[in-house]
Amino acid sequence: MHNRGWLLALATGLGIVVLATLPPFVGETARTYLMQAFEMVCHQLPGRSPHIDGVQLAVCHRCYGIYWGLPLASLLYLGLKGRRLDRRVAPLVLGLSLLPMAVDWGGDVAGLFTNTAGSRIVTGLLFGVVAGLFFVWSLVDSSLEKGRPDRDS
Repeated sequence: MHNRGWLLALATGLGIVVLATLPPFVGETARTYLMQAFEMVCHQLPGRSPHIDGVQLAVCHRCYGIYWGLPLASLLYLGLKGRRLDRRVAPLVLGLSLLPMAVDWGGDVAGLFTNTAGSRIVTGLLFGVVAGLFFVWSLVDSSLEKGRPDRDS
């Protein structure tokens, strides 16, 4: 497999996961910067966020699942051996991957059930893997385009 777009997606995903996981392992100043960086995309509610040794990670359970989806999608891409979805159904598949998160959140808000850290991580992970696959495919396509000679020359 000559294309390495999946490798860039894997490195990107692992980098994001590492940054989100770092707060318990760094000093107060670095922790503050990490928390501030991730607060732009995550509510970071303490009761809905993972902790290590009592120190909160930079994202909530659901976001953590989403972020883990990208490196896992990169590995899944290798297992798919270049197969991909028809572009016409891609929006539907992406939309359907949001449905479990919506049910998990909506059922909790409606008082039908109480979601858990596990349900939030798993539903986030499902969406993250699907969205991650689209990201990997776009990186692979982009790197293939760069490798082609310019036909207008």
